[in-house]
Amino acid sequence: MGIYNKFIEFEQVIVKYRKTCEIDLFISGGAVQKQKGAGIADIKKCLCIDVGGTAIKYGIIDSSLNLTDKGEVATPYDGVEAYLDTLELIFRRTEGQVQGIAMSVPGVIDSENGICISGGNLRFIENFNLAEEVEKRCKVPVSIMNDAKSAAMAEARWGALSDCKDGIVIVLGTGIGGALIKDGKVHFGKNFAAGEFSFITLSDNMDSSDDTWAGRAGNPRLRTLVANAKGIEDPEEITGYDVFRWAEEGDPLVLMSLEQFTRGIAHMIINLQVIYDPDRFVIGGGISRQPLLLQYIKKNLNYFYTQFKWPGMKADVTTCKFFNDANLIGAYSYFLSRFVE
Repeated sequence: MGIYNKFIEFEQVIVKYRKTCEIDLFISGGAVQKQKGAGIADIKKCLCIDVGGTAIKYGIIDSSLNLTDKGEVATPYDGVEAYLDTLELIFRRTEGQVQGIAMSVPGVIDSENGICISGGNLRFIENFNLAEEVEKRCKVPVSIMNDAKSAAMAEARWGALSDCKDGIVIVLGTGIGGALIKDGKVHFGKNFAAGEFSFITLSDNMDSSDDTWAGRAGNPRLRTLVANAKGIEDPEEITGYDVFRWAEEGDPLVLMSLEQFTRGIAHMIINLQVIYDPDRFVIGGGISRQPLLLQYIKKNLNYFYTQFKWPGMKADVTTCKFFNDANLIGAYSYFLSRFVE
């Protein structure tokens, strides 16, 4: 599907959602109630769930941020009932130990009302009140938050952005997740889509997602660059672990591919620095654990800075403190703000 069609589809989803909200607000007299739990003493542990494209990860977090009982199951794609059954199954494994459920999910999310406006690759939950349906099954308070915004919330509250007023989180995955931190809080935007960096276009070709930032800087792009350089016919045959193992071994073809990949990321960081001028950028996603990634991003930033004398706007870039656990911890942070604090 061309990027233009994706934009049209996204706009249609937003318009449809707004109409639904207008009806709901008319019926309820315009009141949107923020639920509150019974108090912090009653919420000792929370089941935190991170829904990804291939797996649903989960764990229990307590008030000291201890993350225990971690596990994962395959993400179901055969409809909403199978999806809800899977979430309920995870809850049943922890039943009696937790007093609430905090979810990090893909897509454009209205967290205040618990609604998935879009579900990313999980298209069957479009305009779906996920929080309400999970609450019905599990009989405990449920919160939901976009996955990248969850990571940003974790880093802003307890992690690499905790000493910053403004920041940007970039999550490198299948696409590009992201979030803006403004005055220490996640900025959602008019359509709950602030930080959806995947949709940034890099040319006037609107017929292909290859010319979006997701197409140029998602993990599949790195695997494709390496596969092409090494003469591997199918990029799916290699993993991110393969790429960085070869890079650590000094494979010149892989290092050349990593150079090309991270130059695109550095280029966009400079653009975002000029637009927003944050205190710090934080890089997340599974590959952010690889020290070479940050090293090469900084190398390319320095290259650009030598090519053009930027007027005191050099980006401060680091990695997430919580890495793959950031979504779980951020979901917990939002749960606290919604039901406890």
